[in-house]
Amino acid sequence: MSQKRISRRGFLKLTIMCGSGAAGISALATGSNAAEAADFESTCLQEETLQAFADTIIPGPHSDPEGSPGGVEADALEVLYDPYYGLKPFLGLLSRNLNRSGLWWYRKLFKELDLCQRTAIVLFKDNFSFIKPIYEHAEMLVKLSFYGAIINDVGTNYISFPGPAPGYFDYSFNEQFAQPQTENGNLP
Repeated sequence: MSQKRISRRGFLKLTIMCGSGAAGISALATGSNAAEAADFESTCLQEETLQAFADTIIPGPHSDPEGSPGGVEADALEVLYDPYYGLKPFLGLLSRNLNRSGLWWYRKLFKELDLCQRTAIVLFKDNFSFIKPIYEHAEMLVKLSFYGAIINDVGTNYISFPGPAPGYFDYSFNEQFAQPQTENGNLP
């Protein structure tokens, strides 16, 4: 009797097909009311996790000792969920990955962790995650919503953007726009 050898690639294909088939069967076995309740619960958990993520990237009044506005106050969630930026289909994966990391490292959901613990997870995921592009894209959108004033101008008001532009008399238009505050008109 000869044994048929299976390649690594064939083994992985078989494993993936069996796993997805089992997931499909289990999804069919659940009732529609249970599925709707689970969907609503997962959506709420996802939004709370993404709020904690935005608060981790730019800490707001609950995490910042100074009480300054953060990513949540700049409506970063609205930007993350906007289909224009292309991240919406991946937010469930991002949320589940953050929660699993929180449960693995600290035995708590991501939203229940303090700022230092959440920051440690996000920094680790930035460097060692198979979904690193999703993390980078989400971080960029949170920062853009705060510093770019996409939804509201909380962030730009906080950093006083655009601020005064006195000009430099030895480089700009060959004329002085403001009184010099340094010896040669330039910062050291």
